[in-house]
Amino acid sequence: MVQVSSEYISIGCNRTAHAACWGNNELVAFGADTLVALYSPLDQNSKGIQETLPGHKGRVICLKFIERGHEADIKDVALVSGSADNTAKIWKVNADGKWINSATLLGHTGAVETIACMRAHSVEGETDTIITGSSDGTIRVWERRVVDENTDEVTCQQIISNGNKYPMSLALSYLPESKTPVFASGHTDKLISIYIYQTESKKFEKMHTLTGHDNWVRDLSFATYTASEENTHANNIFEEGDLILASGSQDKYIRLWKISAHVPVATETVKSDNNEISELSEALKESELEGEQLSTKAHMVTVDNRQYSLMFEALLMGHDDWVFSVEWQKPHMQTINGKERFIQPMRLISASSDKSMMIWSPDNQTGVWVNEVRMGDIGGSTYLGFCGALFSPDGKSIVSHGANGSFHVWRTSGDNHWTPHVAISGHFKSVESITWDPKSRFLLSASLDQTTRLFAPWNRQNNGKEVTTWHEMGRPQVHGYDIKCIAFVHDWQFVSGADEKVLRVFDAPKSCVESLSGLTGDKSMLENIERLPVGANLPALGLSNKAVFEGDALPDDHIDNNVGSHTVSSATSEQLAQVLHHPPYEETLLQHTLWPEVEKLYGHGYELISVETSHDGQFVASSCKAATAEHAVVRLFNTQNWKEVKTKIDAHSLTVTRVRYSHNDRWLLTVSRDRLWSLSERQADDVDTPYKLVAKTKAHARIIWDCSWSHDDKLFVTGSRDKTIKVWAQTTEEAAKWDCVATIKFAEAITAIDFAPVAVNNKYIIAVGLENGLIQLLSSVDLQQVNQWESWHNLDERLCHYGVVRSLSWRHPSSNETNILQLASGGEDHSVRIFNVEY
Repeated sequence: MVQVSSEYISIGCNRTAHAACWGNNELVAFGADTLVALYSPLDQNSKGIQETLPGHKGRVICLKFIERGHEADIKDVALVSGSADNTAKIWKVNADGKWINSATLLGHTGAVETIACMRAHSVEGETDTIITGSSDGTIRVWERRVVDENTDEVTCQQIISNGNKYPMSLALSYLPESKTPVFASGHTDKLISIYIYQTESKKFEKMHTLTGHDNWVRDLSFATYTASEENTHANNIFEEGDLILASGSQDKYIRLWKISAHVPVATETVKSDNNEISELSEALKESELEGEQLSTKAHMVTVDNRQYSLMFEALLMGHDDWVFSVEWQKPHMQTINGKERFIQPMRLISASSDKSMMIWSPDNQTGVWVNEVRMGDIGGSTYLGFCGALFSPDGKSIVSHGANGSFHVWRTSGDNHWTPHVAISGHFKSVESITWDPKSRFLLSASLDQTTRLFAPWNRQNNGKEVTTWHEMGRPQVHGYDIKCIAFVHDWQFVSGADEKVLRVFDAPKSCVESLSGLTGDKSMLENIERLPVGANLPALGLSNKAVFEGDALPDDHIDNNVGSHTVSSATSEQLAQVLHHPPYEETLLQHTLWPEVEKLYGHGYELISVETSHDGQFVASSCKAATAEHAVVRLFNTQNWKEVKTKIDAHSLTVTRVRYSHNDRWLLTVSRDRLWSLSERQADDVDTPYKLVAKTKAHARIIWDCSWSHDDKLFVTGSRDKTIKVWAQTTEEAAKWDCVATIKFAEAITAIDFAPVAVNNKYIIAVGLENGLIQLLSSVDLQQVNQWESWHNLDERLCHYGVVRSLSWRHPSSNETNILQLASGGEDHSVRIFNVEY
């Protein structure tokens, strides 16, 4: 019986401020293209992404956990996700322990940009309030009621229209000392609106507008104040139960607002909102000298015959660019004077596009809010800062997600010293090509996010047990063009093609090989690496990674003399030869894992589509976009001198979509948009014409996307948009005679295909990737009867892609793996996946 399980999932987080949330169950949920991904940053084994939840048809923009319970017993009962498909979905765990979509919130006519769920010290009841804000200019209030373990009932209770003032952020809580809901919404008009629930009308009404920000309000977060001995000065400012609202804006500032159930004794009125920031800055300096607390005018609102005051409390200045997110540390139980209390720490974390995160807290002596910790400032010419930052439930860990889809994890032992830890990363655009190195020790991927990434297993001992987890171990190429195809020339050299006319060849740096050897435990990697360069430099205004050899690794005071003024060094002189003892952090991946570019191959007239190398490493074959036969040629390059051979393979009239060498390098197979396949045969000792065209056949009714050779080179298979794959065999000794021996029909177009590298139980195995993201495995009756094929296994759709499968590649098994194969896939949903196939 065949069993398929997920070994590894790599996918980047979406580039939005609310794309991730950290629940009380220590699970981080984040948007990954159209998927909801689940990840546990505190997992001791660093397993990474646990699973992805398909369902949305547009990019997932925002997520929030639904909480229920009282103080320390608050639990996550469900998860809400909002998407560019104009819907929000509720997810929960059923009795079988599986995450399911229990309800869909329909009604918005624009993307759901922000979600709010109740955040308070006690959230109890039979229903849950959910608030969604959309680019259609409306805010909708929903009520969720559990029907059964698989289904929720959700009804829209209220629609609030804001015209062309789009809601960017929402936060929901209770008014102080009451169970009256209140929510704040930040808009593109720079204002924050306060809505309070009215018991008579059973609707939310706008009670006040908070002014002060000078740009879009990107995030809001509520916290309920609890007095404690740690907050000595804060106890003079806040009362027990006060509601504190933090707002972060594109004006670079964070503002704190206070909602109290009493009238402040002393207030000070700001004369003009237009001069508020400059006046507050001056007043803040004076208050620090005089030890006074700055305050502004209190605005009164009456709810159910009770008065509440709303007032500006503090301005937090420190970021140099847009503030994308603000979040309070979660409340937790704390022992004070021998008694346990549920305490809300006065700590706020913010994330900004200035490449930094800050933790803010009030000074115990003055009460002035200061940033006690600043993290980030990472380099790399493609890095665009942080989109969001999250506290762990105990406040001892932080997770942030960046604009390039990666996560960062920091932890502290309590002394306010934060150290980075291994996190996850992944592509943030479609993965176009994947390939194993010639010895199947690691995987390389290419993506439209203009990077190639290297994935390998981390083998180590953890608590006396052997642990293996997969991680991104390198980023060999960071390019200025979308990368379309890759192929290995030999163990430590690969060639890539992008949306440009030039093929680029890369050599591994010695430090990368040594790090991979140490992390995988494979000492054979260290053989014959003396010739390799130490590292690479990336010119800021160029596209080529420049090799740095041992003689070039100069002392730091000579670095400026060694590279130009527009060159960003991928490593300092000490870091060039640095060997890693754990998977690299994002900072290292961005700067220190580049592979030097050693060659450029010219000849094509349009953007590159496919590249492949012969198994003996002697020839590189490539194709580009083509609308005429003139450009629909396959060019061959000799790797001995990196020159193009004189004779091209001229067999097609439109774009050649895939080029594949047989394992013995005798045959070169090409398939095309013109619906033909062509076969060229190796010519011994012919330098000018190493491959000669011997056959071509119209095989399908639509474009042929992919092809593959069987492990013994007796068969090849083609897959097409016409929803069929065809198996071809050499029925006679005549080289040009290859006939179709089997046609297998599918429900979807075939976009990727690959033969297994070995026979399984005396059968051929083919992996087929479909346009809808599913992956199916086929098997022949045996190695002789190849005209009959049957389904070997259909992968569970929860394991598969949720978009076009762009590339499939089997890993060649090692000698000690007798009943397991590994299959890697790359998809349009931004993910790289590795599956364990047990038989």
